[in-house]
Amino acid sequence: MTTILDPLHLPLHGSRLIEASAGTGKTWTIAALYLRMILGHGAEGERFARPLLPEDILVMTFTRAATQELKERIRDRLQTAARYFRGSEHPTQPDPFLEALLADHPDPVVRARAAHQLALAADAMDDSAIFTIDAWCQRTLREHAFATGSDFRETLLLDETDLRDDAVRDFWRQEIYPLSEPVLDEVLQLFSSPDKIRQETEALCKLDPPLPAPESTLADWLSAAVGAPRRQLATLKAQWAAEHDAFAEWLLGLVNGPKADNPLNGKSLSAAIVSRALAALRDWADHSDILIPDEPDKCQRLAASQLPEYCKKTPPLVIHPAAETLDTLFRELETIAQQFAQLHGEIRTHAAAWINARLSQLKAQSGQVSFADYQQRLARVLHDKTQGPALAARLRQKYPAALIDEFQDTSALQYQIFDDIYHAADNDPNTLLLLIGDPKQSIYAFRGADIGSYLQARRLTEGRHYALGTNYRSSHALVSALNAIYTAAEHDDPQGAFAYAAPGADNPLPYQPVQAHGHQKVWRIHGKAAPALTFWNAGGKLNKGDYLERCAAQAAECIVGLLDNPEAGFAQEGEITRRLEAKDIAILVRDHHEAASIRQALHHRRLRSVFLSERDSVYASEEARELLLWLEAVAEPEDARRLRVALALPLLGRSFSALDAFHQDEAAWEAQLEQFQDLSRQWRRQGVLAMLHHSIHQFGIAARLLTQPEGERRLTNLLHLGELLQQASATLDGPEALIRHLREAIAAGSDQSDAHILRLESDAGLLRVVTIHAAKGLQYPLVFLPFIATCRPARANPFTVIHSADGQSAIHWESGDTAAAERARLQEDLRLLYVALTRAEHALWLGLAERQDRKSHIFTGSAIAHLLGSERTARDLATLLEDCARRSPEIVVETLPDSIPTTLFMRPLDNAHNPPAEYTASFEKHWGVASFSHLVRELPADPAAPPTPRRAQAGAPWHRYPQGMNAGTFLHDQLQRLARNGFAQIGQDHFAEQLHKTCAQAGLGDWVEETAEWLQAIVHSPLAPLTATLCDLSDTLSEMAFWFPSDALRSDDLDRLCQQHIFPDADRPRLPQRVIHGMMRGFMDLVFEQGGRYYVLDYKSNVLGSEDADYHAKALRDATLGHRYELQSSLYQLALHRLLRQRMGSRYRPEAHLGGTLFFFLRGLQGPEQGMLHLPADLALLDALDGLFGGPQRATQPGVSP
Repeated sequence: MTTILDPLHLPLHGSRLIEASAGTGKTWTIAALYLRMILGHGAEGERFARPLLPEDILVMTFTRAATQELKERIRDRLQTAARYFRGSEHPTQPDPFLEALLADHPDPVVRARAAHQLALAADAMDDSAIFTIDAWCQRTLREHAFATGSDFRETLLLDETDLRDDAVRDFWRQEIYPLSEPVLDEVLQLFSSPDKIRQETEALCKLDPPLPAPESTLADWLSAAVGAPRRQLATLKAQWAAEHDAFAEWLLGLVNGPKADNPLNGKSLSAAIVSRALAALRDWADHSDILIPDEPDKCQRLAASQLPEYCKKTPPLVIHPAAETLDTLFRELETIAQQFAQLHGEIRTHAAAWINARLSQLKAQSGQVSFADYQQRLARVLHDKTQGPALAARLRQKYPAALIDEFQDTSALQYQIFDDIYHAADNDPNTLLLLIGDPKQSIYAFRGADIGSYLQARRLTEGRHYALGTNYRSSHALVSALNAIYTAAEHDDPQGAFAYAAPGADNPLPYQPVQAHGHQKVWRIHGKAAPALTFWNAGGKLNKGDYLERCAAQAAECIVGLLDNPEAGFAQEGEITRRLEAKDIAILVRDHHEAASIRQALHHRRLRSVFLSERDSVYASEEARELLLWLEAVAEPEDARRLRVALALPLLGRSFSALDAFHQDEAAWEAQLEQFQDLSRQWRRQGVLAMLHHSIHQFGIAARLLTQPEGERRLTNLLHLGELLQQASATLDGPEALIRHLREAIAAGSDQSDAHILRLESDAGLLRVVTIHAAKGLQYPLVFLPFIATCRPARANPFTVIHSADGQSAIHWESGDTAAAERARLQEDLRLLYVALTRAEHALWLGLAERQDRKSHIFTGSAIAHLLGSERTARDLATLLEDCARRSPEIVVETLPDSIPTTLFMRPLDNAHNPPAEYTASFEKHWGVASFSHLVRELPADPAAPPTPRRAQAGAPWHRYPQGMNAGTFLHDQLQRLARNGFAQIGQDHFAEQLHKTCAQAGLGDWVEETAEWLQAIVHSPLAPLTATLCDLSDTLSEMAFWFPSDALRSDDLDRLCQQHIFPDADRPRLPQRVIHGMMRGFMDLVFEQGGRYYVLDYKSNVLGSEDADYHAKALRDATLGHRYELQSSLYQLALHRLLRQRMGSRYRPEAHLGGTLFFFLRGLQGPEQGMLHLPADLALLDALDGLFGGPQRATQPGVSP
């Protein structure tokens, strides 16, 4: 029985399994349980034996990124809870979990102690025991080096590909070379080269735990193993050779004799067929190396058991005795073939075990160890009956509590490690083992994830199963639709929704419906809530190619329609607040072929997309192959052949005429040669990455690539390769070694480490085509699954792995169980389907079709067919979909039209590469762009000005806040962010979360609370002389930009005007002498309208004192003049004046519409002037400035940028 998890009352002792379905807040739950363990919270029977520290709680994840994110989430949760307990946290919406914890700590003294405890835990998170499984195994072995026999001198090997290749070559030399001729022939049938050895043993080398090292050489046992079946085969060949001629004479006499005397069917056993079969049998008997005759099906027609099936009713057939021999021959041949298959399997097993053993030797000789080695060593020690119990006890003492995140991705070896430490079946009340994961999302078997381990843990924790019951990712409508589909499959199918149930037994992987938390925003089209789940019935029976083409076209056409539709978007309170954008859409596929189909359909409609695959290696890209040729030319520029190949690469896009010119024009060729020689010298002096950057710039590669649809992808790949090669060059000697390294990496293809996975280029606004595996853990507003009905028939594994009691692996080579393999394939596909369906936040589209024939692997046998019930009822697709739509009003079914149009979304990109025109124009050498900062640069300091006061140690946060440019810029950025998104958001949770992150990034992590308090005060402070606050403003424009021309304007003229019109009797530093010839530009912090007047607001974080009283009117005026802010105000007012004059036309009256400039001295917001200095608009000054900058007839409209 599974219980819905209550994070406040989950018993924190023993072993417990928590199923966290997609989008149900797994990370939040982990943080909540962590917080309870820190506090020692819970009633009797619920809490752990004692409060724990972060170093006591082992939290295991599977990626470094997940580890860091989880650590920060827990730290943030602890800090928030600490403030909650102190009473300093006042969220706009109460936190029910923290409120309940507060209620359980009513005593003020206890509550204060708990707050202190939480704060200390947050501070100690850097020392917390949150690790990846690899890092933890490495750490444990080093901390217990004497007990585990670890060597402190070992270094970590991140990628063992090169060493494994060395081990394969050693096997070729040491094990295959010494073999004698007959045995060698047998081995060469399997291993024709070292590359073939690598391919044939790849799966066996990755077994976990690994195969034990072989105790003998191949030569020691192979000769005897080959001899017995070879002798049996020779006996059969000799036996048939003795009878073949007589049998052939009899059979050919029948087929070539009179038709009336021939009892054989002329079509199935024509003279030609009989002759070919007899020739194949003769050839088989005459050649000792042939195991099975050619065309065995036709040969077996001649055997006594089958020959009558190919006869006519008359005349009767009298079977030749040799036909009886053929029956015996083929039965014994089948046995011999099985013996050879077993033998070939044993050769593969021996090779894999030898290569693994040799790899271990090579790593030991070089003092290197991989993460897999760490796991295997720790597992071996823990499983040892002598050493294991003592080490496990020490680890339980060090980590009395353990949380295993993403438990469904655990390998058998990793589960063995955890179970040897915590003994899940014992349910020890003195320890805590929480296994947190979702078996429905176990899709990484190719990485070693073993769902069998999860199911075993489920059995061992029977009665202690919990589930997270609320989905926070998807909308109510979508959760309802998916619940309806899965619940029907779970109840109606004897195998259950995930094909794990068996009659009379508990379903080990049931579907548990979830509730929906929902979204504030609703997906709407044309003012109505759009369907959550749409099935497309492609209509008719299709082959796979037609299915891919039709569903790709439909998906692309639908996406064009949605993006073009101004009434398609996300609504709040009935109004669309944001239109649909390309970045909101993901198209999930299984492989590159499906990705190519949909991307082609998108491209035909002028839609740009990016393909993201989890397993794509940059070394498998076209750019890697082109870069290899480029490096070969740069390494040896004097090699004309290499140089010509490099110049003809698609990266450069040279025309045939341009390439031919290098043959005709010696000077042009010499110029190219010199360029490559310079690159070669740069490579040797500065490294390959510097040379590559120079190449990209010098040959215009970036400019050319960025004009192509896939240009960003290709340029990113080039730069990624450059970085990888630069890292590799640190351990390689010279360009040729690096070229060899790249060549071998390309040959290895996709079998690379995480560092080699393709990076995401700057494509945030593009449609995403993503493999389902890569989409795991991600979410998208809208998801398309156009090819979800495809499936791949399973092939039975030719071997089974047996794990002995001591943890060793053994291989049994035998014919696999095809039915079992097919069921395992369906189970994995159902889990993959679940992952795909649960990526969407608002809506899903699924493309379906029935298959045309057995060769078309669509729908029948697929996961979606099982889910819809095609195996339970003999109904066609249309009927199944109708039944499905009746289960939920959120599901709709559409039948695709016979012809799908092609609607263009955007103007076609012009990808033609035109050579740049020759530049012949002249330009002003003294023309430039000036700004206020440019004008006051090197402004002389006022000797009478008081020194900058020290930061206050007490009082309001704005007086204690750090001084200097970094803090001022940071505060300015936060106010700009608030202005863009609405000042009212300052009280919302998401702003507080973002503020915490940005403070940490700016080095102000210890000032989060003070920053939040100061920002709250700023946005609620009156903008004197107005009564409104920033929160009251409705019409605002942040960071408005302006540009206007200047024709040899002197700074002295600006200085003179400011002194005449603004505080004319006051002293101020003189502007440095400058000539402004070109453009004047600037950015105004905030422009707003209030009461019919337009104002400019500028934030100032100047420190004028350590108390509020220091920010009096004279201090504000002196600071303004000392920094020449009055000139800044004049330029801003001129820009606003010109903008309003142009926009409002004859309605514009400066005296009524211009409100002036407000300088907001943020540290003086509670001073006598509330931090505000108001400079009203001076119309005479504006007229004079207008004249200086070209007058109305020449005024350039200020550019307005949000």
